[in-house]
Amino acid sequence: MNKFGASLAILIAASAGAAQAADLPTTKAPAAAPPANCYASVWNWLNSSAADCPISYMGVTLYATLDAGFGYESNGAGYNGWFNNGVANIITKQSTHGPQWLQTPNGLSQSVVGLKMSEPLGSSGWSLIGVAETGFNPYAMNLAYAQKSQQVNNGKSLFLQNANADSSRTGQPLNSQWYLGFSNPTYGTLTGGRVNTLSLDAINAYDPMGGAYAFSPLGYSGSYAGFGDTEAARANTAVKYRVDIQNFRLGGLVQVGGYNWGNGAQGQYQGQVGGDFKFPGGGVLSVDGIANFSKDTVNLGTFGTLTQCSTLTKGPFAGETGCSSSIPGPAGVYSQSDFQATLSNNTGFMLNTKYKWQAWTFYASYEYIRQQNPSDSYPNGFETIGYFNVPGTIPATLKNATKYWPSSTAQWDVTNAYNVPRIANVVWFGAKYAVNSQLDVAAAYYYLGQNNYNFSINSQGVTTPAACTATVTNGTKPNGQAFSISRISSGKCAGSTDFLSFMVDWRPVKRVDVYAGVMLSNVYAGLASGYYATQTINPTAGLRIKF
Repeated sequence: MNKFGASLAILIAASAGAAQAADLPTTKAPAAAPPANCYASVWNWLNSSAADCPISYMGVTLYATLDAGFGYESNGAGYNGWFNNGVANIITKQSTHGPQWLQTPNGLSQSVVGLKMSEPLGSSGWSLIGVAETGFNPYAMNLAYAQKSQQVNNGKSLFLQNANADSSRTGQPLNSQWYLGFSNPTYGTLTGGRVNTLSLDAINAYDPMGGAYAFSPLGYSGSYAGFGDTEAARANTAVKYRVDIQNFRLGGLVQVGGYNWGNGAQGQYQGQVGGDFKFPGGGVLSVDGIANFSKDTVNLGTFGTLTQCSTLTKGPFAGETGCSSSIPGPAGVYSQSDFQATLSNNTGFMLNTKYKWQAWTFYASYEYIRQQNPSDSYPNGFETIGYFNVPGTIPATLKNATKYWPSSTAQWDVTNAYNVPRIANVVWFGAKYAVNSQLDVAAAYYYLGQNNYNFSINSQGVTTPAACTATVTNGTKPNGQAFSISRISSGKCAGSTDFLSFMVDWRPVKRVDVYAGVMLSNVYAGLASGYYATQTINPTAGLRIKF
């Protein structure tokens, strides 16, 4: 056979083989498994995130967070079912009860239930968005109602008070946020209603503990987000705008309305500028600066001291210990629902940074707070958030005024607390390490120092300093035990407070956090004035489930 014939035979054989191969059955790649039904079992549900398995209908999603735990306080204040936090996670004036084991709700975050909406408006790129959310105490099943926690303690000896403090959460049906707005990837997000301030959003993003009540003073107290006063951490009627421009971001907030619209200030304005910057090696630096001004900002306080109890020496109850109320005025004139309000104009800024590199995130932030006397006074009193009353102050110059207001040094509406501005410098830093996708560990340190603003104005209008001296307080506890402590004479004197915390957060499944940690808190010098104890160590453990 010549070469041409041999080549032709090979070609025919190859073609026949190819044809036979084409007739053979082929093996197809297996079809992708359908997504698991997250409601098929409890395990499937727990191991799906709220985003993977939402409870939604027509663009509206129902969600909730339940956070409950248990804790120990070396110098504790009793549990209060009305208080947002339930317990005093830091050292407070109510820390008079010694070592305590307490049910500790909301250790990692506030328990909430809410509705959220994001509905595209055609193909325009715009979406209609909204949130309606409220916070609650999962043990008492009360709405977060800080002023109620104050009311039930108002006038009592500090030895008889349990945990309480002022807050922007005042038992409203929607005490977290409620707003409507529009969002667009290019033009940003505009919302109106009850909103977190830009500073509160920043604290949640730049706190190593994520604003955890049990492990961070920034989470426990809204006074950091409110630049001195916690009621300014949220605005009840405000317009808020945020936009991303490449790797930069801008934001602004304007409060509309004042006390009569449920706000803790007569006006509030904030601006923000920030961005994210990538570094060689994969690190990302995030920076945000926020400036604030709020007018006539309210800080509600209760009446109560360490020296309201005494041992009776006469009568049928001689030898027994009794405690009186410290609410001013004759019985029946004022009640526990009447609060003292200290007003201020609050100016400040915060600079927040964090650097994420591989499994590490490092945090460092600074905040400057300046509180001055308010723009306005309210001699006839006013109604504050939660519909509680701040009575008018009766001038001591009026005839028989002392019958109704026996103490000339006390006021309901305090508008002269800052004859010299209070300056507070706040720093915090820390780190978080992701051991794996399910386990994080974090540690942080927080510090606040204030100046001496203990000054008064004399009859000639001259500002004069008042003494800051060590003062010994002797008294009797409700159980009849005597005590003696030495503190600086005024809370306006220079002082500081600091906190050291550590936390472990384990997520065995996507919806569940099992957490444990400890926070050490101290208060020094002027900031310790009126305190019975100056340090507490509070370990806490708990469980959080997201729905």
